[in-house]
Amino acid sequence: MRILLLGDASNYHRALSGALVRMGHDVTLASDGGGWMHTGCDIDISRPEIGGRLGGALLWLKMRNLLRRDLRGYDVVQIASPGFAHLRPRRLRAIFDELRRENGSVFLSALGTDAEYVRALTGPRPPLGYSEWNMGERPTAWAKSEASQREIWLSRELTEYTAHFYSHIDGVVSALYEYHKVLEATRPELALAYGGIPIELRVEGCGRKLRSEGPLRIYLAAHKGREAEKGADILFPLVREFAASRPGEVEVLEPANMAFADFLKFLEGVDVLVDQLYSYTPATSALLAMSRGVVAVSGAEPEFGKFIGEEGPLPLINASPSEPEGFLRDLGRLADDSRLLADTGRRAEEFVKRHNSADIVARRFTEFWQSRLK
Repeated sequence: MRILLLGDASNYHRALSGALVRMGHDVTLASDGGGWMHTGCDIDISRPEIGGRLGGALLWLKMRNLLRRDLRGYDVVQIASPGFAHLRPRRLRAIFDELRRENGSVFLSALGTDAEYVRALTGPRPPLGYSEWNMGERPTAWAKSEASQREIWLSRELTEYTAHFYSHIDGVVSALYEYHKVLEATRPELALAYGGIPIELRVEGCGRKLRSEGPLRIYLAAHKGREAEKGADILFPLVREFAASRPGEVEVLEPANMAFADFLKFLEGVDVLVDQLYSYTPATSALLAMSRGVVAVSGAEPEFGKFIGEEGPLPLINASPSEPEGFLRDLGRLADDSRLLADTGRRAEEFVKRHNSADIVARRFTEFWQSRLK
């Protein structure tokens, strides 16, 4: 098949493209290259770093030219988000409508926040018990803060465009349990499949040094500027207090916003990665760490295990917003028992191979496409 992957986040479509190429497909990735993550792309659709409206105007002209030359004639267009480029909703709608006219089937990769997701989780009877936006039916402190940009997400201009987008796609592949459950509740008419997050597995024989002695190395994997959204403002101080209570036994590492390649290299010297609080599932940073034998602190709720067919505890530490300090007990056990640390890391690596290797995720995509192609 000839496939266009449009937009990206956290290396998702980049990892997927590599697996699809290995399967023999003709794949083009058009994205902003992950911004500061520098994940790369085939066609650059980043917004020029020029202030005001000029940057948007230049990107709009570039997208119009690309539509005439490079963004047409595909069997499948897989779009990362309704906001696949940094343009106003009315501009995105015009591009989206032309993509539909000039290509075959058009699908969404549900891998991030959009207006429908925010509406569902901030409205009555939200489909998730908790998220960064809600605790039951109560908005979180993050949702009520100016930083959440809730009013922008729920603005008429954006919600109307997003509704148009969802009404004119041929199906959705979800990256996470959370997005899947929200879509089941809000868009039951849409064809929906679970894809998971594609992870390029490490090369055999390469990887981090196993801890046999010395302090437990805990990496606080911050996305600078998104600490409250991810719950890092709660988790990270707890880890720092834990480390201070065990001098010489625990070392805290805190570099933020590393380029993707640097992040993978850094994981070689890490024992535990602390990711986020409000998730039911491990997302990209946690899964990348797990694929390299690092123990992750992230979402590991029983609902997610049941959803993917895993019985028993998952090989990571669950961070729960109902008891944020609870994960410290597990950190203490890892600090005291290097064999437990090594065993959990080994099981984590096997988990990612079983559920999230890029090749496995790519097969889920192609099977779904083949069932839905026009």
